[in-house]
Amino acid sequence: MRAPQITGKPITQARLHQRVVEELLKQIVGGALPPGTTLPSEPELARQFGVSRIVIREAIRILVEKGLVAVRHGSGMWVQPPEQWDQLDPMILLEQIRSQRDPRRLEELLELRSILEVAAAELATLRRTPEQVARLQDLLERMRAAVADPAAYGNLDQAFHQAIAEAAGNRLLGEARQPLGEVLATAWLLTGRAPERLARAQQEHEELYAAIAAGDPFAARQAMQRHLEQEAEAIRSELALPARDLATIASDGREAAD
Repeated sequence: MRAPQITGKPITQARLHQRVVEELLKQIVGGALPPGTTLPSEPELARQFGVSRIVIREAIRILVEKGLVAVRHGSGMWVQPPEQWDQLDPMILLEQIRSQRDPRRLEELLELRSILEVAAAELATLRRTPEQVARLQDLLERMRAAVADPAAYGNLDQAFHQAIAEAAGNRLLGEARQPLGEVLATAWLLTGRAPERLARAQQEHEELYAAIAAGDPFAARQAMQRHLEQEAEAIRSELALPARDLATIASDGREAAD
């Protein structure tokens, strides 16, 4: 297959290799560079992006680590099939959601988040220490003060959920939710937080904190589930995606008929 012309803009900002990674990842995950596509040589990529070969070499190294690109000395570089991609990589997850090429991906992400976050809330009621409860209370108070600032509130929201995962006392659970948290932190900004949404989110966090502080696992599960459902609907609405029941995938891999 003939090497394609990469749609690359000259890059002049810091962390040049990261910018190249973002551009190529977007084109690979978005389908502009389908699996099996042979990439241009390092010198040609350097010319197209307006950077040095060293920058291109570092960018390719990162893409190889993510499973997006394969390199064989003497044979060139080519795009790997999705089965080889790191499906929990935050950059890949986010671009899969943005491109909307696979309507299942967002639902899978939200479903996995629900599994992890609801379990974390329940475990936190049983294992939280006084210091961890104090940490949650401090974050909650800071969230109240930031309810008119979507960006600041989003950062505090992620810190609050991470603190719950830590209070759950399972280090693997905290590690498992980390890439999801990074993607959903960006999705938070994509949903264009209206004041009424932030006010409702704050009330949900208040209820969640109260359940954890009181050591009530049932109430914590219910509060987290309600909160996650509201978050999921906000993201679907902003991205113009169908509700969960309209995105059901048939067992053969196709979308179910209406």
